[in-house]
Amino acid sequence: MTAPTSAAAHSTTDHTTNRSTTRTTTKTTTTPLSPTELRSAWASIPTPITTLAAVVDDKPIGLIVGSYVGLSLEPALVAVSVQKSSRSWPLLRTADHLGISVLTADHASLVRQLAGPIDERFDGISWDNDRNAVLVEDAAVHLTGHIINELDTGDHVTAVLQVDRVAQHAPSAAPLVFHGSQVTTIGEL
Repeated sequence: MTAPTSAAAHSTTDHTTNRSTTRTTTKTTTTPLSPTELRSAWASIPTPITTLAAVVDDKPIGLIVGSYVGLSLEPALVAVSVQKSSRSWPLLRTADHLGISVLTADHASLVRQLAGPIDERFDGISWDNDRNAVLVEDAAVHLTGHIINELDTGDHVTAVLQVDRVAQHAPSAAPLVFHGSQVTTIGEL
């Protein structure tokens, strides 16, 4: 559903250069947004594919994060967004340390597995343990931290983590992103 719009053109002249410009302003009426419209719009914004994982009850538990963003350099803070329906999140949120792995093109074949059945996510996948934070091997970047806040954000929970360790392993590798409703890369740096 597209909101009705009306446009008004405004012309101005820059007297120092004698150039005129026309700017169009679009007014949009407020109508309820559908999840389908939002999903389509958000699919056009590349999102890094990262894992959030920890050892819980002597097993690696993790998930693919729906949204990841760096928030602050001082203190070092990041945010991850997790669906409220996640079966992994109640387990992960109890961990003292969580690992975030920024996946690369080399991990493309693992994404479905890491998003699959909880007990099979790490089968055959190499990972490192940093104080029970699980870090997927050969990721572009590893971050380890702990939760300092959780925010109710609609159908998701946004967790703010304070990062206390970071390691870049392949900073020029092609990062894996979710874009256009598919897993892809944005190219090597």
